[in-house]
Amino acid sequence: MRAILKISLISLFILTSQLSFAGSFVDSATVISVEKVYKNYRVDEPYQECYIQETVQSGDGSATNELFGAAIGGAIGNKLGKGDGKDALTLFGALMGASIANDAEKLANTNGKKVISQEVCENKTRQVIEKRLSHYLVTVDYAGRDVSFKSNRRPSKDVIKIEVTVDGLGN
Repeated sequence: MRAILKISLISLFILTSQLSFAGSFVDSATVISVEKVYKNYRVDEPYQECYIQETVQSGDGSATNELFGAAIGGAIGNKLGKGDGKDALTLFGALMGASIANDAEKLANTNGKKVISQEVCENKTRQVIEKRLSHYLVTVDYAGRDVSFKSNRRPSKDVIKIEVTVDGLGN
């Protein structure tokens, strides 16, 4: 019985030592090189586009002259009209007064046209590509081998501490 137990323990020891072992520890490594690695990012950039827009206007944009002409023309038509034609002549006088005032205003404004220049601005966006620092590619000499890894921090010393993870199979 003891012999079977000894053989079983020895077999178990040999089997577990051959299967695998894993672990990690901290060691030192010499920095060989540090490279900056950049990435391209697409960014929306707002900008404002401004230009001068010219518009042609007839008159001064106000109806004051036409209304005043219509009132005077209506009053004259009302005084001249008699009987059933008084309302018609009042309406005709108002329309003629407004028309005469409009024509006079057009003649005063260089053939009835007035050019207005104004600045018009539009908000727009354009896509630009920006090159931004993504990370550092650090290469170290560890146990005679070059090992590279990504880092968000640039090493400040020539010899740095690294974490070594061992994951071995007994093959």
